[in-house]
Amino acid sequence: MSGWKHVARWPAARRVRFALVGGVVGVALAACAASPSSSAASPSSSAGSPSSAGGSFSLEVAAFSPFTGPNAPYGYFQYTGCVAAVRAINAAGGVMGHTMNCTIVDNRGEPADAVPAASNMLASSPHLVGIVDGDSGLMSATVPLFNQARIPDLSAGGDVQFDTNTYPYFWRTTPGDDVAGQTLAAYVKFGTSYTRVAAVFANDQAAQGNVPGLVSAAQKLGLDIVVNEAIALDQTTYETEVQKILAAHPQVIVTESDPQTAGVLLGALKQAGWTGPIVGTSGTLGTDYDKAAIAAIGQATYEKNFVRVIQYAQQSGLAWDTWKSALLASGSLVKDPASDETAIYAELPYDHTTMIALAMLAAHSTDPATFNPYIEKITQGTTVVHTYAQGEAALAAGKSIDYVGVTGQVSFDKYHNSGGLWAAENPVTNLPESLVSAKDIAASEGH
Repeated sequence: MSGWKHVARWPAARRVRFALVGGVVGVALAACAASPSSSAASPSSSAGSPSSAGGSFSLEVAAFSPFTGPNAPYGYFQYTGCVAAVRAINAAGGVMGHTMNCTIVDNRGEPADAVPAASNMLASSPHLVGIVDGDSGLMSATVPLFNQARIPDLSAGGDVQFDTNTYPYFWRTTPGDDVAGQTLAAYVKFGTSYTRVAAVFANDQAAQGNVPGLVSAAQKLGLDIVVNEAIALDQTTYETEVQKILAAHPQVIVTESDPQTAGVLLGALKQAGWTGPIVGTSGTLGTDYDKAAIAAIGQATYEKNFVRVIQYAQQSGLAWDTWKSALLASGSLVKDPASDETAIYAELPYDHTTMIALAMLAAHSTDPATFNPYIEKITQGTTVVHTYAQGEAALAAGKSIDYVGVTGQVSFDKYHNSGGLWAAENPVTNLPESLVSAKDIAASEGH
C-alpha cells in the first residue's frame, strides 16, 4: 500500500501579471520560461479559431476556477496541473510549432461572478484552445457559454445534472457527486462494520450533490440513514443540529462542508460527547479544513477518527515520473510544487491539458471545433502512451493512441463522463486506509 498517497495542499501563484476583467481578476502566467504568457484581458471580439491566425502564437489553456474565497484551493490545484502539463508539452516541442501557456481566470466560486468572468475570458482570448475547471456548483451557468463558444472544457466538477450531459464540448474524468455519494456508502458497507449512518452535509449545491447517491446506495446496501441533516453554512453554533444528530444514535457520521462550518460543527460534536468515526468527501480537502478540524477536535482525534473518501492515482510508473518531474521543475511558478506531487485535483488538470494537446496533434489542427472529437479518440487507440512526448511520437508514426496518464485509464461514456479509482485516506498522513473497489461501487449502484 505504500505506493499510494494523496497530499491535499495548494500553491500560491508567483510572478504574475494581473489584468482586471470586468470586475473579475484574470491572471495570465507563462508555464515555463520558454512559453510566452497571454493576458486574459487582451482585446478581441471572440474566442475565435486559433488556427485561423497567421504565424506562430502561444495556445492558451484557461484554469477557470475559484482563486479567491473558501474554494480557492481547488483553483490552485487546476493551475498547478496545467502549468506542469504545459512545461512537459513545451519541452517536447509544443504543438505543431506553437508553445502553450496557462491562464488563471478567477470565477470566485459564485455563479454571479462566474458568468461575467466566463464571458470576458471568451471575448478576450483569441488563442484559447481549452478550459480546465473544478467548478462544482457553477457548471449549469458556465458550461453553456463554453459550449456556445465551441471551446472544450475538461472538468473535475461534480454537478450531478452533468451525469447525463448533452454538451459536446464538455468532458469530465471524475464522476458526479452522486457517484461520490454512492462511494461513501460503499466504503461504510465494505470498509467498516457500521450500519447506522448520519448524513450531515452543508446546504450548498456541491455538498448536497452527494446526498441522493448516498441515500440511494445505503438503501441498496442495507445501511440505515438514521438522520439526514442539511447544515446552514457558517453559523456560530450548531448545538440544535448536533442534538438531533446524536439523538438518532448513529455509528458513523458522513459529512461535507466548508472549513469554517466544519470547525464549529466538529467542535459542537466533541462538546456533546461524540467520539465515533467521521467520513469526509473530497469537499473536505485542503489545509484550511485540516486546520479547522484539528483546532476543533485535536490532531490525534482527527487522525484516528476521520477518513476522507477520494479519488486517487498510483505513485509510480512513467506517467507519474513525468508528471512529478514537470511539477518540480515549475518551482518558479508555484509556491511549493513538492506538496502537490500526489494531489489528485492537480493531477487531473495535468492529464486534461495533456489530452487537449494530444487531441490537437491527432486532428492536425488547433481549431477547437475541429479537434474536440479527438479528445475521446486519443483515449481509444491501439498504442498506449503515458506522456505527451510518447503520444507525439506515436501519432507522428501514424499510430492511433490510448493516453493513460497519471490519473489512469479514461473511458468516456455517451455523456462524456469517465469514472475513477477511490480510497479512504487518513487526513493527516494522507495515506490510504482502505480501497473502494469498482465492484463495491457497482454494488452500491445496485449492480
